[in-house]
Amino acid sequence: MKKFLKITLSLLVILVIGYFIYTKYQKTVVFKNVVHIDAESVIKVSIHDIKKTLIFDALSSPKYYWNNAQFSEQKKENDTIEEPEKGIDLLPYALVFYTIKEVENTLFTTFKIKNAELFDAYAKRYFDDKNIPIHQDRYHYVIDEKSNRIFAWNSKRLAVAFSLNIAYHNCKPIFDDVLLKNKLISNNNHFYIDKLIASNAHITYLKEKSEVNLNFMDGKAVLKGLIYSKIPKTFKPENSYVSLPNASLQLYLDANFKNNANKKEAKKLLEKASFFKKNNIEIPTFLDQINGVFSLAVKGTTNQNDTIITYEYDDNFEKVETRTIQESMVPAITMSIGSENKLNKYLESQGAIQQGILTAIPYYTFYAKQDSLNANYSTVKTGLITQKKKERYFFSLETNFSLLQQDLHIPKADRIAALLKSLKINAKQGNENRIELKGKLEGFNDDINIISQLFFGLQTKDSIP
Repeated sequence: MKKFLKITLSLLVILVIGYFIYTKYQKTVVFKNVVHIDAESVIKVSIHDIKKTLIFDALSSPKYYWNNAQFSEQKKENDTIEEPEKGIDLLPYALVFYTIKEVENTLFTTFKIKNAELFDAYAKRYFDDKNIPIHQDRYHYVIDEKSNRIFAWNSKRLAVAFSLNIAYHNCKPIFDDVLLKNKLISNNNHFYIDKLIASNAHITYLKEKSEVNLNFMDGKAVLKGLIYSKIPKTFKPENSYVSLPNASLQLYLDANFKNNANKKEAKKLLEKASFFKKNNIEIPTFLDQINGVFSLAVKGTTNQNDTIITYEYDDNFEKVETRTIQESMVPAITMSIGSENKLNKYLESQGAIQQGILTAIPYYTFYAKQDSLNANYSTVKTGLITQKKKERYFFSLETNFSLLQQDLHIPKADRIAALLKSLKINAKQGNENRIELKGKLEGFNDDINIISQLFFGLQTKDSIP
């Protein structure tokens, strides 16, 4: 018996030592030659650590996983056919994405190809099935417009670009750097690589000194980080806003337009939105009317009258317009934009407000009002009871998913509302240029990892309690 215990303990020690050696080796290798040397920001998704967390969760709650895992009694015919080797690991120890300043709204990532011949065969099968042609430059590349991705590869690496506006000519310089010029970080002492190795979070975002981490735990996902702004005191240390008590959703932002840098960033962001052009609103003029304070709240429902226009033919076979008033139930939504008796007058002059109604937003009727501090818009004509609050946060988002679904009645969102309890995200200005970020997404089951709750809950017809 003693001999058996000694052998068992020795094997366990060897396994533990082997595991730590493996993880140490992977951390020193996986981040090399996958990040562009000019990366502006980096995102790490720790596949290994997420898998490890879920395995421990399954061991601690075997009954839950056993009851909810889908087991097939009989293997399908396709299951008996071995899948050909791909020549590449698409789920490595960790996935690393990065952004490049010169290529806006685009994420890049790099994979190491283990066997070029096997990967070429796999890529041909994959893209042939999708009827997407493979192009030949100094390397192979594919433009998948449906998934907003571009793939480019040679015998050593696969580079992938994810973008809302896919354009090969924008991404080509980066592909050339990665595949032809080897402009990738290969030194573990590099600032980004060193930080990625040190981070134990499931998902890590880095940009210069800024770091934000996201971890998936039992019953919740937790967001925490520090963001360093280029200009000290970018946002106010204390903020006042209009709150709707017990709202199903409450959003607040004070972008502090007294800081001209914030106003410039807002202009740059809004220029990409077609909403303003469609409604004859000039973005610089619009921004001059406001101070950067915005709040949005949803609480309950209200009734509105919709005018339904139909056409009929009279006795002389002439087309006659018929108007019918129909009452419908809509969410009670209140929006407020900080503006001192300016904004609504400007929107009226541009035709975005007509007869006291904000026509720029379709579907619901928003009644427009203006006071000395704010331009207010609400689907409730008489207004809702609000209260003024003071917080250290310049950004705050809180929602109760069950109540929000009752108010909005979003099709096919019942499952999410049955699985998730609440979401809270707050950001406040710390000392000088330090911004503190905190957030938490909560599920209903406190004993099961939030990833598993969502995965199994969305697989079944009935939500999992």
